Amino acid sequence: SLSLVPQRLTPRPTFGSPPSLATSPPRRTRATKLFSANAIAAGGAPNSDNVTVNYGPAITLGKLKINLFGGILGLWEVFWGVVYWYPAMILYSILRTVSSKLPGDFMQKIDPHRRIPNLIGFAWALVSYTPFGMWPVVEGREHLEVLREVRENGKKGKLKPAMYVANHSSWMDIPFFAWLFGLVNYKFIAKAELKKVPILGRSVKIGGHVTLDRTNRRSQMETYKTGVQWLKDGVNLVTFPEGTRTKTGRMGSFKKGAFKMAQAVGTPVVPISIHYADVVHPLDYVFPAKSSWTRPRAVVKIGKPIATEGKLDDELLEEVWQVIADGLPECQKPAKDTPIGVK
Repeated sequence: SLSLVPQRLTPRPTFGSPPSLATSPPRRTRATKLFSANAIAAGGAPNSDNVTVNYGPAITLGKLKINLFGGILGLWEVFWGVVYWYPAMILYSILRTVSSKLPGDFMQKIDPHRRIPNLIGFAWALVSYTPFGMWPVVEGREHLEVLREVRENGKKGKLKPAMYVANHSSWMDIPFFAWLFGLVNYKFIAKAELKKVPILGRSVKIGGHVTLDRTNRRSQMETYKTGVQWLKDGVNLVTFPEGTRTKTGRMGSFKKGAFKMAQAVGTPVVPISIHYADVVHPLDYVFPAKSSWTRPRAVVKIGKPIATEGKLDDELLEEVWQVIADGLPECQKPAKDTPIGVK
C-alpha cells in the first residue's frame, strides 16, 4: 500500500579526520556542520551555510521512497529512456551482431572501442538531467593537463588514458562521470550482478564495460585482461574501489588490488572526490530527491594524477585513498579507525 509520510532521518555523529598515513604526521581538522543524506531531516538540518535541505513529503513503495521532485524527474528520464536510449542501444547491438557476420565487420572499423554507446547514453543524460539541474560542479580540471599529449609541432593533443578512482555513495556517481568525460571514451569496472539488472545489464554489455565477479577467480582474470587491454587501446577506466555504495555517506575501505590494471600498463591513477551525491539521490529513494544545484551542491573534485610505476600495491592504494579522503567534506570522510584496504 502507498503511504504519504514526511521523511525524518536521524542525524549521525560527526567524526574526526581519517587516520593519516604512516608517512604523514597526524593532523587535526575542524568539524563542520555539513550533513550527508542519512543526516538530513525533512524538517531541515543545517549545513555550513545555514541553509536547510527539505525533500518534502514522499510516497513509500516498499522500502523505497519517491518525493515530488523525484517523481517528475523519474517520469521524464524513463520517457526518454523508452523512446530514445533503449531503442538506440538495441539498434547498435543488432548492427554489431550483423556486422560481425559480414566480411570486413564494418562496425568494428567504425567503432572499435565501443564509443557510440557512451555517446548515446550521454545524449540521454543531457536531455534527462539538464532541465532539473542535476549536473555537478567540476573542480580541478587543470590537474588533467599533465596527461595531455604534446605533438611534434608543439600543439596539445588529447588526454592520455588513465584509471579514474572515486568514492561511491550514490547511483548519481555514474552520470556525474558521464558529465566529467563528455565525449571522451571510458569504461566502468562494475560488479557482475549489474548484468542481471533489466535494461542496465544490457547497456553494460553493449557498451563493453568491464564486469567483475569477486567470487570467481576466472572472472577476475578475464576482468584484469579486459581492463588492461582497454588501457592499452587508449580508453579510460573508472572504478569505485569500495566495491559498493556506502550506506552511511562516509567513504569506506578500498579493495586491495584495485589498481593492478593501471600498474600493469603504467598508466596513472586520477583520484576523484565526489561530494553530496548521496544527498542528491539518497540510498532509500528510487529517483534523485533534489537538484545538484541546490545546497549542498554536488561537486566532482579532480585530484592530481598519481604515478603507478615503481609503487607497491599497498603503497599506491594508501596514497590514492588518502587523497580522495582529504578531498571530501567532513561528513563524508572515513569514520575513525576505518581500514584503508581490505581483501
